[in-house]
Amino acid sequence: METNKNIEGHIFKEQILKSLSFPIIRTISAKLIAIWLILSSLIYGTIAILETNINLQQHFHVIFVILSCITGLTFVLEYFLRIWTYNQKVINRDSISKRWNYITSMTGIIDFLSAISFIIFLIGLFVYEVMDIARLLRLFVFLKFSRYSRSFKIILGVIKRKKEELLITLMLSLILMFFGSIFIYIAEHEAQPDKITNLFSSMWFTAINLFTIGYGDIVPLTLLGKIVSGVISFIGITLFLLPASVIVSGFLEEIEERKPSSEVCPNCQEIIPKSEFIRKLRKRKDKKKVIKTTFKGNYKKKIYKLIQFRFPTKLGQKIVFIFFASIITLNILAIMIGTNPELSLGLRSLLNSLLIFTIIVFTVEYLLRVWCIVASKKDKYKYPLRGRIKYVLSPLAIIDIIILVALYLMVVFNHIRILVLYLQIFRMLVIFKIGHFVDVFRVAGLIFKETKREFFVTVILCGIFVIFASTLIYYLERSAQPTKFSDIPTALWMGIITFTTTGFGDVYPITTGGRFCTIALAFLGVSLFILPAGILGSNFFSTMQDYRYYKICPKCKYIITKPKIKIRI
Repeated sequence: METNKNIEGHIFKEQILKSLSFPIIRTISAKLIAIWLILSSLIYGTIAILETNINLQQHFHVIFVILSCITGLTFVLEYFLRIWTYNQKVINRDSISKRWNYITSMTGIIDFLSAISFIIFLIGLFVYEVMDIARLLRLFVFLKFSRYSRSFKIILGVIKRKKEELLITLMLSLILMFFGSIFIYIAEHEAQPDKITNLFSSMWFTAINLFTIGYGDIVPLTLLGKIVSGVISFIGITLFLLPASVIVSGFLEEIEERKPSSEVCPNCQEIIPKSEFIRKLRKRKDKKKVIKTTFKGNYKKKIYKLIQFRFPTKLGQKIVFIFFASIITLNILAIMIGTNPELSLGLRSLLNSLLIFTIIVFTVEYLLRVWCIVASKKDKYKYPLRGRIKYVLSPLAIIDIIILVALYLMVVFNHIRILVLYLQIFRMLVIFKIGHFVDVFRVAGLIFKETKREFFVTVILCGIFVIFASTLIYYLERSAQPTKFSDIPTALWMGIITFTTTGFGDVYPITTGGRFCTIALAFLGVSLFILPAGILGSNFFSTMQDYRYYKICPKCKYIITKPKIKIRI
């Protein structure tokens, strides 16, 4: 009897473990629990940020407390369940050792901080002095997202792989900042002793110069100060691209390891390196026999090739591209001029003429596209009626219709200024018509498709980082600048303009602690915010190879894929 109870308990424990093991185990219960934990993390952390706003705290205090209790209890229960079931994971170890392995792991520490933050939050409801500690700890709940994405592990692995290179770039930045601070202090101390009071002040100016932020709170006045500032800015742009470049190179290495560098030919079944598949083919200049077709079919095909292309390569296509690009540009200028009443009134006749001309051109273009689409090689367009209906329902064709409707309504209701102003919003969609002549959206989609998970993960990491950084700066600056750092959501603005190196100058740290915290966080933040662009850029070259070149087996000469764009060589 006792043995049966032990077996039942073992099975129950194993079921709980499986339910907590997403994405390794993808059962329905595991997916539902993962969704609930992700939503709980989002709610729990967001409330910690929003409740620092006095107005929101007063209006939604009860709701904030209830939601915090529900989600906080979830994390406490999750933590204890993971400790209880973790000995099922590791074989050939005693129970204490297995559980200690989880407790000391990175995810275990994050789970512990999430759980303990709720206990401190409950204490903070009665002892308000500890509430700030609870809020800081509650932010760690955002790091729980890393458990549900393998891309987090990949990016953290890349940073670990490239730690030496990143440390070297950090040291170079610190050396440059130190020497720059000395020169700035020498050059500017006498000119503005109220702002460059000591070496710490000059280090702050050097740092915001080095990060290319430039809040505008300190500006060099002397010639030497301006020269030093210019040199620091120039070196800073180059220097702070280095960490992102290092991480991207590590990311490429990681991708290369995950994906095999060889590929099997589907025809001859030979295993060949991927680089040997890519080929450029020169067009054969031997004359081909011209097959006579009916005038109607031949004409339709010529029109199709003239207005339906992915990249302008022939003379006719280039003329069509330049013509429509000019019309698109003129319409954008017309929209901009329309926002200026005086200028639009003076050019009213010219703008009306452009509107009528655009309507005629876009109407003819749309009808021609619908008419000649059956000349496409795609199977979905080969039937005259069904093919044209499918084209009309395609995204670019729908945009064409919206633009035409907006343009016609602008002519009909030209005397109603408010309506015309709102129709200009739909007229702005004219910029998307460029997709008919350059396959920019398809290329962007292909580039984004391969690295979408890593891209979103880096965006989430940037968001988590800016929340942590802004919260720390908020606690350091709120007493010195209560109006500018009134709550964490307001402090997030300072974090965003800092780590994107914008630095409008409307808000910046003034305390020594706030400035040093900003400098320390900017070293990581500036490079981290460049990372999403670096990840997309790393995939750009390989995508364009697949998009422009043939993929041919070097052994049997079998054509695996053809280029999306046929460039004339």
